[in-house]
Amino acid sequence: MAKFDTRQESIDAIVRRISDLSEQSLTQLSQYISYLKWQEELWHSLIEDDRPADPNQALLWQFDFIEAFPSARKVSTRAPDLMEIKTGMASCGLVQQMAIWEHPPVTGSAVCEYTVPVPPSLNVLKMRFAVGIRDGAHMEGENLCAFRIYVNGVRLWSTTKQSNKWERYVIDLPTLAGQDAVIQLMTDGLGDNRWNWAVWGEPQLLGYGPKPTKSASKRS
Repeated sequence: MAKFDTRQESIDAIVRRISDLSEQSLTQLSQYISYLKWQEELWHSLIEDDRPADPNQALLWQFDFIEAFPSARKVSTRAPDLMEIKTGMASCGLVQQMAIWEHPPVTGSAVCEYTVPVPPSLNVLKMRFAVGIRDGAHMEGENLCAFRIYVNGVRLWSTTKQSNKWERYVIDLPTLAGQDAVIQLMTDGLGDNRWNWAVWGEPQLLGYGPKPTKSASKRS
């Protein structure tokens, strides 16, 4: 009951503040609420999609790239001029979330590299993440930012981006069970790094394997 009361109090407070808004602000608020709802539905659909079809598979392991960021290797493929790699809150399309900031250098790519020991019990490995260009950037024309993911030296995924809003993905990776996986998050200004305020939103590895049997759970 206390949780419900707190939620209702928050809603009532929001309603009181909304009543003071101008017509123009109310229109903007309505558009923003519709956008947030769309983002929420999209994220939930991706969460459903990242589950293996086999009902006997369970999520056994997760690796958080932001949590492991201090141990990551941050380099450039050429000179590091104007490159920036760090973590922090990022706003893309007015939606905030924790992210890895990876502004590429003037020439070449920015590289954020992780060495990840993959547990031997996994037989399905996926990566969930979002990419965005932070609000305030003014990219236009042929000014694009490339986002790439390499695993053990092989490019497994890439896209180019110019718009600010988050785009969310779930991709399949080789299982690499029992091995060390070298995973590189890379951005490249493709010859023009102006306004390339590139960010990776909450990237995670998700490892699946056979569900523990009831007898095994009791023994543990």
